[in-house]
Amino acid sequence: MIRRSRTSRHMLALDLTPMIDVVFQLIIFFMFTSHFGQMMRTEIDLPREKGDEREVQQQPAMIIDIQRDGKYFVESRETGLNEIERLARNGIAASKGGGPRFDVLLRPDQTAPASDLDRVLARLSAIGVVDWKIGTIVPNGSDR
Repeated sequence: MIRRSRTSRHMLALDLTPMIDVVFQLIIFFMFTSHFGQMMRTEIDLPREKGDEREVQQQPAMIIDIQRDGKYFVESRETGLNEIERLARNGIAASKGGGPRFDVLLRPDQTAPASDLDRVLARLSAIGVVDWKIGTIVPNGSDR
C-alpha cells in the first residue's frame, strides 16, 4: 500500500508571465521587420499592365528600381551598373552552392527610357541571369 504525504497534494505554481513576455517581444520583432522590408522599396510609378497571373512563390533575390532620370536603386540605395553586376555575380555564385534560385525583379518607372532597362538586362544576361520579371501595376490597382 502506497501512502502519500500531505505535502504532495499541493501543486507547484508555474508562472507563465516571462514566457508570455517573450512571445509578445517576438511578435513585435517580426511585425517590425516585415514592415521595414516593405519600406525598403523606392517610390516608383510602375507601368500599368495586366502582367502574369501566377502568384509569386518567393521574394526575388534582387530588386532593381529604375527611376525616370535613369538612376538605378537596389534596396533604396543608388547603385551603378558595375555594382549591380557585382551583386548579381555574388547572388548567382550563392545559388550554385545550394542556395535558393537567383531571380531579379526590375521595377522601372513608366516614364523611364527603355534604354536604361535594356542596359541592365544586357548586363544581367551577360553574366548568366535567366530568371527576371518586370514589376507592373495591374489596371485595377494591385501590385504585381
